[in-house]
Amino acid sequence: MKVKEFVKQYMIGLSLSFLICIVSVSAITYFDSKNVTYSNETTGMSSTNVQDAVNELYNVCFPPKGSDTITDLLPSNPDELYEDEHGDIRYYGKTPNNYVSFNNELWRILGVIDGKIKIIRNESIGEYAWASSRSNNWNNASLKSYLNGEYYNSIDGAYKKMISEETYYLGGATSSNLRTLTASGYYNAERDSSQVYSGNPTSTTQYIGLMYPSDYGYAAGSSCLSTELSNYNVSCKNSDYLSIGVYEWLQAPYASGSSNAAVLSSSGYVYGGIDVAYSRAVRPVLYLNTNVQITGGDGSQGNAFQLG
Repeated sequence: MKVKEFVKQYMIGLSLSFLICIVSVSAITYFDSKNVTYSNETTGMSSTNVQDAVNELYNVCFPPKGSDTITDLLPSNPDELYEDEHGDIRYYGKTPNNYVSFNNELWRILGVIDGKIKIIRNESIGEYAWASSRSNNWNNASLKSYLNGEYYNSIDGAYKKMISEETYYLGGATSSNLRTLTASGYYNAERDSSQVYSGNPTSTTQYIGLMYPSDYGYAAGSSCLSTELSNYNVSCKNSDYLSIGVYEWLQAPYASGSSNAAVLSSSGYVYGGIDVAYSRAVRPVLYLNTNVQITGGDGSQGNAFQLG
């Protein structure tokens, strides 16, 4: 059966763009007129089920976005994925299968945050001052300049095109709540324009940033959501894949002073503010463009997700 005949017989009512695409891939798609067998030489799929053929053709014509792939894993992977109270899909636990190959390195998928896949480098790129000037205005920070300048420009071109320029929020803890903020508390503080030091920006636009305290908090899972991040070193760090045993900088500037920013300790707790001139480990964080697809892998360390 010719592809156009199959379209006419089985696919009346489908979208015009889908039908045009089906015809355009006719060179690699055919249907045996005796068995109504669908075969696609590119994907290797063969089926006698009409709906399977339609589904396969749809995936060829409209490849799923990477964010959809992660979201689709949610129902069958409750032991490593959950939806937080803000509607974001997050990986959690000590050993989730969220490894992804980016820039020919191992990174981890934090989840689908604000509708886009957000990833963090699995290992530190080295120790740097958050701001050599000792000012916690992130827009003037030496680390922001480095991450969005020299480091960004060092990324392989094919991967650089995958990075989405995004808004990053710059709220942080105050002297009155730095020991009491939970993951949700930090999430709200990060986005609260009153939770910044006088004169500092409330948000910025950039390609590369740092992990939020809330990202770290949510990665321990729902059992830790009522625990203050300042107390994560007791037990929650043991169920949080983002705790890697180093002191590392976080995105959030301290809101009750001009020279401190949040840090994740090697013991697994978050402290709301230390001197930004100190050198601490840095793990870049970024969002992927919505058109980036997950093209292979299963997310395990030995078979990381592949992007395309």
